This record gives sequence, structure tokens and C-alpha cells, in this order.
Amino acid sequence: NKYNLSLIRLDKAIAFTIAILGLQVVVGYTGQIALGQSFFFGTGAYLSAWLVADHSWPFLMTLLVVIPSCFLIGMILGLPALRIRGLYLALLTFGLAAVFPSIVKLDKLYTYTGGAGGKLTSNYKFFAPSWLPFDKVAEGLQKIPFLGGFFGDGPLSDREESRMWKFILFSIIAAICFWLVSNLIQSRPGRAMRAVRDNETSAATSGINLAATKTLSFGVASALGGVGGVIYVAEIGIASPDDFSSLLAIYLIVGLVVGGVGTLSGALIGGLVYALIPDWASSTQSISFLPQRWLQGPTGSLILGLLLIVLTLFLPGGIVAGWRKVKKRFLQIDSATF
Repeated sequence: NKYNLSLIRLDKAIAFTIAILGLQVVVGYTGQIALGQSFFFGTGAYLSAWLVADHSWPFLMTLLVVIPSCFLIGMILGLPALRIRGLYLALLTFGLAAVFPSIVKLDKLYTYTGGAGGKLTSNYKFFAPSWLPFDKVAEGLQKIPFLGGFFGDGPLSDREESRMWKFILFSIIAAICFWLVSNLIQSRPGRAMRAVRDNETSAATSGINLAATKTLSFGVASALGGVGGVIYVAEIGIASPDDFSSLLAIYLIVGLVVGGVGTLSGALIGGLVYALIPDWASSTQSISFLPQRWLQGPTGSLILGLLLIVLTLFLPGGIVAGWRKVKKRFLQIDSATF
């Protein structure tokens, strides 16, 4: 395996993590089975690409349009959740994910979306501020015994500094999203969401406004999906319809389940799993106990599917729940020592 953990892959992981964080709000904390997150992921990506390519906006500035737009669209499209639930809601939202690639390929939208060829934003460059000591940091990392070789040799190029600056910016955006969602879940609306998830009838008799709570959760989840789309297109450099197909919606749900439904840290784990495992699997050239022909084809999807089956059978709460069980069993703290 010649796999390298690059900043490009980590940036994509950040984008998927924020999208899965949105799924945590609507699925994990509100209990609504929504499968259309790729629709808002793609909407955010295309809105950002259009503003950058056609109106010369900076990528971060496009968030001022993407967040409220996706929030409003999410609340409008979340209105059917007031009347339907369960499998029917899942099919409805999955339909949004299925039709999105066809929508952006429409001839009437070609000026805005670029049609089947996608919308290019590769001309936009992230320039690292001159006051950041990237060269000194790199020099220090390169002096670490045994590990210094992984951090290159000599001063960083402008391209490498640009990649590091993008990673820092995207990490800050992700941290802000996690902080905001954490505060939301601990607030009164967040407690209302969890009450709706646990028992809608009891929540309604307790005075919780089901309509407002559900539409709010869809709006927040959609806004987070749009933010993930902005980061994704900022890293890839093109918004292509094939990148936002219904398969992406399924993979985001897989990341949600693998990481752990109803946990903030599960979104981070799910994003890393989805972004890194398929690339790692496709980079594998040989395994001593497997025939080489088995490694040909979409092995990443195979590994994700097997991982999902194993976790569903043995760790139904995902990796986070499994870690909590292990920690509770083997890392017991004796209160008498304090």
C-alpha cells in the first residue's frame, strides 16, 4: 500500500464531517430519518462555485450566502416531515438527493452550474499570510528523530503553505460548527429535539412545538450540509454533478452510523472513515493472504459495507458507543482515591 495521508484528503474529511454533523442534528438528536444531505451539500458547493467563478467572491465570503440559503431551503423542504415520518420521510428526502444531479444539468441552469462539465473554481488561490511562521514550524518538525522525513526537506513552497493555510481555515470552520451544535443541543431547543426523538406524543403533551422543532432541525442540518459543500468545492476546485449523487447521501448515512448516531464525536469519526478508507483501499496493491484479483474494483465500498455490517451486529451504537463500553469496562475510576 502506497497510501499517503495528505492535507487534501484531510480537507475532504473536514467537509464530510460537517455534513455528517448536520445529519446528527436531524437524525441523531431529532429522530427524523432524512437521507437527502447530499442535496444541500451540493447546493452549498454550487452556490459557492457560482459566486467565486462568476462574481469573484472569496470562498469564505460565500458562506454568508450559502448558510442562510441552505437553512431556508432546508426548513421549506422539511415541512413534509410535519405530516409524514419513518420510511416515507426517508424516501422523500432520498428523492431530493436522487434528482439533484439532474437539476444542475438542466440547460436553463447551464450559465450558473456549467452543466455536465461542472463549475470550475480552480483559478481561485488561497494565499497564506506572510506573518504565519510556516517555515519555522516545518523546520522544527523536520528535526524530529525518525519522524522528520515525513515533513519534507527544507523550506516550504508557496503551494505547500497554501495547503496548510487552507487546512487551518477549514479546521477553524469545523471547530466553530461543532461548538455551535454543542451549544444548540444543550439549549432549550436542543432538549426539545431530543424529546421529539424519544417520544413525539410525550413531547407534544409537554408543550413542545413539534412543527417548529422539526423544521428548525432540518434547517440547521441543511445549513451544515451547505458549509460542508463549500469546503469540498474549495478543496477540489470544481463542482461536478457526479460528486453529489444519491450515492453520496448513502455514504454520509454510513459515516453517521459507523461513527455513532447521536454523538458529536461520531460525526468526526464518520467523516474520517468515509474520506480516508476508500482512498486507502484503492491504494492497496497486494495483501499476502488475498488473491490480487480481489483487490481490483471498488474495494473501498466493499470495506465500508463490511464495516457497517460488523458494527451493526456487534456495536449498534457505532465506534463511539463501542469505545465508551470498553472504557467503562476496563478503565474504572475508584472514587475513593480522590
